[in-house]
Amino acid sequence: MSTVTRQEIRACTRGAFGSGWVGRDQLCAAARSAGARREVVETLEKLSPRVRVCGVPDLLLLLPELPDGDEDGDGDGEGDGSGNRAPDGGGNRAPDVA
Repeated sequence: MSTVTRQEIRACTRGAFGSGWVGRDQLCAAARSAGARREVVETLEKLSPRVRVCGVPDLLLLLPELPDGDEDGDGDGEGDGSGNRAPDGGGNRAPDVA
């Protein structure tokens, strides 16, 4: 079993958003519809049934233990810009230019 990543959560739940607040069950249904791995759905099922979020960033705040996934060899080729994060973990910084 490989680790669930933030990138996977983003990819399989982004379709759930767009018309207001979304609950845990809607997130799980969106993940299943997107063909998410069983472990991804199980991660979402661990959220409180009272959870309501209005976007992927809010959802990811509830899952701080998940790794980004871009450097974990998930092979999807999609970056989220986290490679341009400041060394202290703060906001984005301009990429180094040679």
